[in-house]
Amino acid sequence: MAVRLADVARAAGVSVPTASQVMNGTGRVAEETRKRVLDVAKELDYRPNALARSVALGRSRTIGVLAENAAGAFCMPVLIGVNRALSSQDLASLLFDARHDPATRREHIRHMLDRQVDGIVVIGEGPDVAIAALEEQFDGPIVHAFGPHDPPHAVGVYPDEFAGGALAARELVARGRTRIAHVTAGADLPSVREREAGFRRALEEAGVPCELVLHGEFTRTWGQASADHLLAELPDVDGVFAGNDGIAVGLAAALEARGRRVPADVAIVGYDNVAGYGEDTKPYLTSVDPHLEVVGERAGAYLLAALEGDEGDRAPVAPALAPGASTRGEGDDRRLDLVEALLRSATAPPVTYLPPAGA
Repeated sequence: MAVRLADVARAAGVSVPTASQVMNGTGRVAEETRKRVLDVAKELDYRPNALARSVALGRSRTIGVLAENAAGAFCMPVLIGVNRALSSQDLASLLFDARHDPATRREHIRHMLDRQVDGIVVIGEGPDVAIAALEEQFDGPIVHAFGPHDPPHAVGVYPDEFAGGALAARELVARGRTRIAHVTAGADLPSVREREAGFRRALEEAGVPCELVLHGEFTRTWGQASADHLLAELPDVDGVFAGNDGIAVGLAAALEARGRRVPADVAIVGYDNVAGYGEDTKPYLTSVDPHLEVVGERAGAYLLAALEGDEGDRAPVAPALAPGASTRGEGDDRRLDLVEALLRSATAPPVTYLPPAGA
């Protein structure tokens, strides 16, 4: 038989209303009494009725999660983090996929309103992909995870791109590289600007120049094509920070085809740690991990704090270096094939760089 709130109250020696206040976190209850009720509830394995609790609190205890592109490579780790934060407080979530379609997005917002969600977490595709504002349709708390850094009338939680660029620079310098280049996407993209700024700053601090920057697209194709430009303009290059893992893998394959060994001749650092999604224990590619699960978890925690009228932690999430064979020479170079296969099925959609008029 299921344990009732009345059973908890009787065993704890308090009234049912007092036990209810303790379980719902409402009202004023002495700390000793609160602890006794919670201990008894745990001992009896009491499970609060979610519907009754929602009515008592005046909330649905449900959060809407709106993904701009649920099929995108970076949505799942963010979603895992969001769910981890919400489930820790016994909140349910409803996932909707906008698929970058305004009409679909509006329809999903209407569904969330019908379900009376308490708040919304919007999962984006990084700072380079704009997300439509939702405040005209929903007046509750909204938190953006892995989207534009300053969404209107909402809070954004995102990785620290500047720190990520700095990590890449320090890894190349630590490997003794002095003729260093940066191969990345369009100079007008926020992620590109932030990563390059951090990269340059760390190189300056180490007294090592950034010899060359090549702009193109976040694609393996650009990575492959950039090899000829790189070798023509900086023939003695010995270290490269690639703007993402796709560029890094394409560049590595092209350099190897031209007789340049990775990392013996050229060390390469990527960005996004896509191989980490497959829990590759001996990765070919050294990469910067933006810790997207932490981004999602912090966004979920911020929303929970907002529902209680508190200010949560919205600080940019610190990245970490995921070392691999492309800078440290460990493991089997044939793992390049594994990374290629992984990136073929799990990579961000290309963000095309359109050069300024007249360029």
